[in-house]
Amino acid sequence: MTANPLVAIKPLLEAGREKELAGFLSSLHPADLAEAIAPLDMEDTIKVMSHLDIQLAADVLVELSESTRDEVARTLPLDKLTRLVDEMDTDDAADIVGELPDEAAKEVLSGLGTEDQEDVRRLLMYGEDTAGGIMQAELVRLKSSDSVEAAVDRIREEADEVGDLSSVFVVDDHGVLKGEVSLRDLLLARRGTLLGELITRPPSLVLHVDEDQETAAQKFQKYDVKAAPVVDSQNRLLGRITVDDIIDVVHEEADQDFYRLAGSSEEELAGAGVARTATLRLPWLLFNLGGGFLTSFILSYFEKSFRETMALVAFVPMVMGLSGAVGSQCATITVRSIAMGRIAGGQVFKNVVKEQKVSGLLAVTLGLAIAVASGSIHQALRLGAAVGCSIAAAILVSAFMGVMTPVAFKAANIDPALASGPVVTSTSDVVSLLIYSLVGTSIV
Repeated sequence: MTANPLVAIKPLLEAGREKELAGFLSSLHPADLAEAIAPLDMEDTIKVMSHLDIQLAADVLVELSESTRDEVARTLPLDKLTRLVDEMDTDDAADIVGELPDEAAKEVLSGLGTEDQEDVRRLLMYGEDTAGGIMQAELVRLKSSDSVEAAVDRIREEADEVGDLSSVFVVDDHGVLKGEVSLRDLLLARRGTLLGELITRPPSLVLHVDEDQETAAQKFQKYDVKAAPVVDSQNRLLGRITVDDIIDVVHEEADQDFYRLAGSSEEELAGAGVARTATLRLPWLLFNLGGGFLTSFILSYFEKSFRETMALVAFVPMVMGLSGAVGSQCATITVRSIAMGRIAGGQVFKNVVKEQKVSGLLAVTLGLAIAVASGSIHQALRLGAAVGCSIAAAILVSAFMGVMTPVAFKAANIDPALASGPVVTSTSDVVSLLIYSLVGTSIV
């Protein structure tokens, strides 16, 4: 097989060799095919999609990036899109229908079977970033009064629709989740055994429909499960989340944090245009600009003192650079720890103490090194002491801000990732310069 399928796809497209193209495309895995057609323009992408059978086309559409997928969905004829959506799992179908214009969404939904319509409409009611928003309705739902033989027959009937299956969920007559039975236990059970007798303990993980998807991902990692049931406030079984859905969530959250650390937005991932991208980045750059004005004001305020001791001015970039770096380090580590669930409740104080100890050690080491170096270069012991003490104090304060700012953002239900980029950096610059000016001028 060609290392890069696009090398083979483009010549076949341009030459109009449709039979060969269709044969080649059918030999590719949907993920490889989605990656290969990503660089194509929309016209060629639609041509490629038209040469795929319905099931493969549906799988490829799911594998495309969000921005490309939405554009393809809007470009395809609605009757073709309806057939593709009909082949998808309900969670993927809901993702695509949810991004369509209202009229198009209604038309696509009306073309689905009654049961699929109800499932997709129900999924669309839940928040995009919640367990309900990423769950799928396809699962094997059995009653505790069912026998092992009846359960196996039911699994055979629903195997094609459900897909990957490692366990079945058991409910009572009202749909309330009672437990989970693995396929292994089901196959090894004696004939005539009721499912209720095979339930020895509740599922390792049960997710509430309104639970945040990031929290769900953390729990999947903690309990190391392949699938988890999703329930409502009355513990009624609504759907399930599988580990492949969680992998997508992990990547999405990582991308989201990365863009926010850079002072932008995950909208850039969705192919935002030039003007929109500039608009997304502008607010935090304006925040940095405000920080720059404050540092200029501080320098102007202490201008007279600096004029009398010009040597202090030479160390301003060093003070701001070191304190900003330490603050960003602490903020980035804290944001990641919060995202992984390592900082919660009483662990906040423990984390603050640890970071202050680490920063204290760094402050003493760097402060002494800079004090000796600057004192030796300028032949002025007091100058060395002023610079060293200022940098040590600035590092400690910046470290504290780097830890507490993400924690405060989290407490205020604001994404902590916003704290690590422009907020901590700009604030550290202002505070460190203020400390340096006060301490330096008082000692010298």
